[in-house]
Amino acid sequence: MITRGYFIGEIIDELANIANQVDNRCKLGLTDLNKYLEDFFKEILNILLGIHLENLNNERSNAPGLDLGDSVNNKAFQITSEKTSTKINNTLKTVLDNKITVYNKIFILIIGYKQKSYTEDEELWGKFNFKEENIWDINTLCKKAIELPLDKLQAIHQYIKQEVVRVKIELEIPNQEGEFSTSIKNYVEPIAKPNFNENALKVYYEYHINKFGGDYYSMDDIQQAFDFLAKELAKLPRITREFYAFLLERRDENSLEEAHGGKFYYRFNEDRLKRICRYSDIDGEIRLLTKHEFIHWDHPTPIDEEYYTGWAESSYRICILGDSKSYTYDNFIVDLVDFIDNKNIGYQKLIVNIDFSDF
Repeated sequence: MITRGYFIGEIIDELANIANQVDNRCKLGLTDLNKYLEDFFKEILNILLGIHLENLNNERSNAPGLDLGDSVNNKAFQITSEKTSTKINNTLKTVLDNKITVYNKIFILIIGYKQKSYTEDEELWGKFNFKEENIWDINTLCKKAIELPLDKLQAIHQYIKQEVVRVKIELEIPNQEGEFSTSIKNYVEPIAKPNFNENALKVYYEYHINKFGGDYYSMDDIQQAFDFLAKELAKLPRITREFYAFLLERRDENSLEEAHGGKFYYRFNEDRLKRICRYSDIDGEIRLLTKHEFIHWDHPTPIDEEYYTGWAESSYRICILGDSKSYTYDNFIVDLVDFIDNKNIGYQKLIVNIDFSDF
């Protein structure tokens, strides 16, 4: 059962992380906070206080010096990363100079941690009945959250967990090259780059010449076959290449067959696959491999015989297919599997890493 302590702990941790990010920005002179950060804390304050703050910067501001306001409850907030007395006094002076009177309770929310004490402008603070208690920081939010009833505490927790990643992205500092660690390219798998070596392919060629005798295919056939395999494998995500390598390595025993047209393939029983592989997206990998013609699925077909009524075996045919104009080495998959197994090269290297540089 999730307890109050769990919600409170996660709220405090996430808000503290945000405060530390803001502090790091301030040390570099980056004190600006964008509208998204204002909206983030607007929602937290609304749940926390049971009010209806709106972002006063959505359009041209009619309340300079203030970022959030609730005209019904007469409360307004300035959201800032600056914690100095000068910032506090300048905010109040801006409100005064622009004759903003709709809000009689003004607060400063520092996204970070406030100073131990402030030098007040007595006349200015007096005009707004402003006190140090009106200066809030992350600790203030956490202390007020602790006092909330469970439903509101849970609502704040849910909102923070939902939005915190975006907040951290907004506060991120770029490196010297102007790049961000959360750039989308850091979440996208790079395109695979096959690794070839002509001498390695010669080793492969000589292995089969020595094993079977004769010259029933040429080095051009070998090069063409590996080029095609590398190109097709590179189109697949890494996890899908791993799944294909697994299918080849754990294929059904004595399952080599020849299809119509002279292409060879291995089988993998579907029921066996589901029992030995607990991977959560088997169907997704099967769809991708089928689309790229690395496997074909033989659907189960009903059998109706005199003494037996039931279903035939459902299995996957593991293969390497290609255009006959660009791929003439029909039994390539047979020779490749034989080579990998007998030379103990491993399916990871050739199929997953697409590395044909060292046999």
